[in-house]
Amino acid sequence: MSQDSHGPAPVTIVVNARPHTWEAKEITYEQIVDLAYPGQPPTDQDTYTVRYSRGHDGHGAGSLTAGHSVAVKKGMVFDVYRTSRS
Repeated sequence: MSQDSHGPAPVTIVVNARPHTWEAKEITYEQIVDLAYPGQPPTDQDTYTVRYSRGHDGHGAGSLTAGHSVAVKKGMVFDVYRTSRS
């Protein structure tokens, strides 16, 4: 049986200077944080700032906050900064 061809084609996005293949039309704040800091679940002391560039027209650059998502485009760049309160 052939694979479902209705899904979006995989694209390469860049998270904290590392390329990742992404297969969905959108990516959430939480998914980006997980790609940036794999295996490091956020704690109450951690705050993440997510900024992106090279996005779709009208949304070429901006920031993403918890609970939100953005449409993904090939070559899109995400920068994730972690701040820990001590």
